[in-house]
Amino acid sequence: MEKGFVKIIECFNITGIGLLTELQHNENGIPPDTEIIDLETATKWIIAKRVLSGTLLIADSEVMFDCETESEHISHSYKTQKDREIAVVKELERRKNGIYWYLIKPIDKKQNLKPEIGTELKIKTTPQHRV
Repeated sequence: MEKGFVKIIECFNITGIGLLTELQHNENGIPPDTEIIDLETATKWIIAKRVLSGTLLIADSEVMFDCETESEHISHSYKTQKDREIAVVKELERRKNGIYWYLIKPIDKKQNLKPEIGTELKIKTTPQHRV
């Protein structure tokens, strides 16, 4: 993954919350209010906040970035301790591959489009939000 870009791995429109999006990147975190832009369509979204894995938080293994100053977490239930352990291993593998969850929102309030899975979006940097 090229620096300055994110790749859309997955995206869900969660009513009342926004677009829960799995992004792959090689940045040292992405601060809130950072714009991401589809260069082909000029569609823009804003990173609202990072979504942390409750499973990794419990295991004290979640990857944290200093610039990601706003976050929340999602927790899952598991039937057995073995299922939880398997989930931890899978999530850690995703982190090794630079895959993290974020809440994003469209800049244009009328635009309710989810970014397409597989699309690479440009990270717009500003002087106060270098990534």
